[in-house]
Amino acid sequence: MAAPSPHHLEAPLPVLPDSPLILGPKKADRLGTIFGVDLGSPDPVLSVSRETRMPRASVLVTTAARHIIRVSKLGEKIETMMIFGSGIDATMHPGFREITGNLRDLRNKWFSKAKLWLVSDDPQVERPDVRHSIGVYDRVVVRLETGAQKTFAALTGRKPADYNTLLAQLGQIERLTLQARFYKGEIDNTTDAEVKAWVKKLGELKPREVFILNPEAKPENKKLKPAPKARVQEIVAELAEKTGIQATILPFASVLG
Repeated sequence: MAAPSPHHLEAPLPVLPDSPLILGPKKADRLGTIFGVDLGSPDPVLSVSRETRMPRASVLVTTAARHIIRVSKLGEKIETMMIFGSGIDATMHPGFREITGNLRDLRNKWFSKAKLWLVSDDPQVERPDVRHSIGVYDRVVVRLETGAQKTFAALTGRKPADYNTLLAQLGQIERLTLQARFYKGEIDNTTDAEVKAWVKKLGELKPREVFILNPEAKPENKKLKPAPKARVQEIVAELAEKTGIQATILPFASVLG
């Protein structure tokens, strides 16, 4: 009887159930194949505690490792590893520094050419652990789509004073990328004055990249309407003319695809 081939002796890869902590791998324009890890998943079963409704660091890292190893052994690629928070900003996780270090090590071992990205709408750079960890990322993506405090407060539901705090935080991020959408309706961030102020802010911040999110996608807020595509293109042209920054219009409503 012929000996079994080594191929038949290999244990099959385990089938991993879908996890609320993992996004992808999936194709995303400009970013290649992305693999996302959600530090702000609202799943209460996985949370740190009743007070901190964020997944435990050990669960996040173990889950990410299992999925990353499986992707690698299947011969697939990850070109961008993206850390984000769907319910709570990723940088608010009490284990943010530990998680960042572990995910960086996993990236280095299994997909050394992949870029490590952080998506954060409210980066807590005043915290020393966050400020230190942000330096690990190849890009830090933050949403900035208004030029005035009043419009910022209306669009985000946050306090007007938070706008200046956000700008100060962004000024401390070296590898900054900005994302924005433009709206009509009850809130309009496409007026001449608003766009002029927004362009000025970007000229001061000097981000590495600017992504304009799909102008044709329907906003989650039903009170908002997408700005006309022609107006979005005018804004992109004005940004390039006034600052030299070439923005990219993405075909989807988030950098997460």
